[in-house]
Amino acid sequence: MKARRVGVAAALGALALLLSGCAANVPGAVVTTSPASPSPTPTPVVTAQPVRVPVTCDDLVPTAEVAKISAGLSAEAASHSASLTSWNDDRVGALRCAWSNGADGDDQLRVTVTVAPEVAREGFETYLNGERGGGTAVPSVGADAYIQRVQDRPFGFVFLTSHYGARAYLEAGPNVQLASDADTTLLTQVHGVVAGLDAPGPLWKPSPDLKGASSCEGLASLEQVEASTGLPSPDVVKSDSGEYSASSFDIDRQVGGFSCFWGSANGAGFVSAAVLPGGASYAPNSRVTGSVDVAGVGESAFLTPDGMLNVVADHGWVQVKGDGSITRDQLTALAKQVLVKVGFGG
Repeated sequence: MKARRVGVAAALGALALLLSGCAANVPGAVVTTSPASPSPTPTPVVTAQPVRVPVTCDDLVPTAEVAKISAGLSAEAASHSASLTSWNDDRVGALRCAWSNGADGDDQLRVTVTVAPEVAREGFETYLNGERGGGTAVPSVGADAYIQRVQDRPFGFVFLTSHYGARAYLEAGPNVQLASDADTTLLTQVHGVVAGLDAPGPLWKPSPDLKGASSCEGLASLEQVEASTGLPSPDVVKSDSGEYSASSFDIDRQVGGFSCFWGSANGAGFVSAAVLPGGASYAPNSRVTGSVDVAGVGESAFLTPDGMLNVVADHGWVQVKGDGSITRDQLTALAKQVLVKVGFGG
């Protein structure tokens, strides 16, 4: 009996060793990890309006077409002045193209083409029949296509399509030889491209945003102009409309852009004001050597040596300027009036 117990114990011991050996040969648990999810791409922060016209200057007028206008033309950047209004088209997302022969004076040739998005017929016709006095219709190109000439010399063109309006200038010195049909050739090329474009991209509206203006009264009343600047008996000399439009076909109205120029009834002086909602990012381009910061107006401001006060507020740009008799304090007082009028609550 004792021998039997010993045998059973031995068998159990052997079985335990066998099982322990098998356990040793079982691979350990495998830990798997999923690859880390990529971080989401941050949404770009828009600070200025992208071009809304879905074509590039190179595709609008290819090199071979540029050569048909005149020899020696090459692309260059569209120009701007220190004036706020020179940025109106950019703010609304217009495509601005330029070519030049690099010469000066009587030998200069500069060609500019602007394609503006969502041009209203009223704005187009006001421009067409304004300072240029209309144009010569070219129905073979389009129902609303016109060339414009000075003493039968090609000067430019305008046209309107379902989504866009376009204008061009051929600024040629007297020594420049232009083909007699240079304007029609360029019109045909540009119209052919623009007429086939899709609708413009979206119009950017910042937050907060200035409401802007659509009249001189929307910038400052005559009483406010006189009280803030001391300009005696001011009156509107010109405003941002018609032949004095500060944008292509008044497209600055899409964002509330407007400008006005007041003069004294007795010729004692002048002052001007302009607003460009969403135009704050363009303002630094007007800052030149000698400009000084001005505190207490808008969110930031600077005064240029020639007496142009530039104010940034709610992503917008306000600019006021007077003749030499208008002081810095008077410009600041007018700018504060304008800011209230255009919706700045800061």
